[in-house]
Amino acid sequence: MWNLFKKPIEKSSFEAWSKMSDDIAKVAILAIPVIIYGAGTILSKTMDILLLLSLIYIFLAMGRIFRKKFKEIAL
Repeated sequence: MWNLFKKPIEKSSFEAWSKMSDDIAKVAILAIPVIIYGAGTILSKTMDILLLLSLIYIFLAMGRIFRKKFKEIAL
């Protein structure tokens, strides 16, 4: 229970990590309008949006990797 990365990793863990990664990406997508309409300079808004876009990509890719691993284990 305390060591989540200890092998063998359970199938349910991969599924949970996949869903969590997707949820984090969704929250980051919803945060973009808040940044656009919030106070701040154009430069800071641009940098924040670029950071969020990169995080969205990373978390969606991680979710995809976890789903692939889940399917490999399920076979």
